[in-house]
Amino acid sequence: MSKRGQKAEELAAKYLESEGHYVVTRNYFCYRGEIDLITFDNNYLVFVEVKKRGKTSYVSPEESITREKKTRLIKCSKRWIMENDYQGDTRFDVIAISDGEIRHYKNAIQPES
Repeated sequence: MSKRGQKAEELAAKYLESEGHYVVTRNYFCYRGEIDLITFDNNYLVFVEVKKRGKTSYVSPEESITREKKTRLIKCSKRWIMENDYQGDTRFDVIAISDGEIRHYKNAIQPES
């Protein structure tokens, strides 16, 4: 991972902790993909995608999350749930960072039933 990516994830983790989240793990990898952050927020296990874009980027961090990335994130989350025998509620959040601003979108990615 790039230093810029690490810095963005560190900013996101600190932000989420200030909002009451407990960070469970960072950079969870499985053969299906990667999850940037996994946190607990009240009664939810939260899978977090962190995206940062610089001033010269043509697309916003939010726009850079492709359908393929969403699919890999969901598949990887299922792997984590299975490995950890987790039975509770989950959601998928996005942290978008650009121009020094952090935007937090709860339930930003919806798994298909």
